[in-house]
Amino acid sequence: MGTPVKLIAPVNLAIARETVQVIQAAWDAVGLKATLELLDTVPLLAAGREGNFDARLGGYTYRFDPNDFYARNLHSKSEWNKVFSGWYNERYDRLVEEAKRTLDIAQRKALYTEAQNIINVELPHFHLHDVVRTVAAVKALQGYQPGAGGAVTYQGGGLRTAYIGT
Repeated sequence: MGTPVKLIAPVNLAIARETVQVIQAAWDAVGLKATLELLDTVPLLAAGREGNFDARLGGYTYRFDPNDFYARNLHSKSEWNKVFSGWYNERYDRLVEEAKRTLDIAQRKALYTEAQNIINVELPHFHLHDVVRTVAAVKALQGYQPGAGGAVTYQGGGLRTAYIGT
């Protein structure tokens, strides 16, 4: 019998349910014994805060600025990080904070590259795959601002800020 691994994922997204089934089969094939827990939003967030899992399927969309990824997802003071991984690396935090204050693009890139190298070594998370999402709208749509979380978002824009003009 393989090493047990508990994988949690959101139950409400078909793509998440399908993805974790593929992950479970792949991990079982290499000698792990993956168990799936598909959870609704509140129990998923609670499991994340409590660290009650070995692996968690999550997702997010691309960001307009690298800091939106690095600070939001992995900085130790980020609420997102506290819920989803709880990872802490003091050097990483300092690099991301410095990069946010840096205007020189080459220097910013160097700082984020160093931060990414820390991620690559410590693996607080890693990408399994990407899902391409395309957004389209009629020309009459006005007031639409792409939200950080995609078209249907509750923070920073999305469809909630849009309307059909006449």
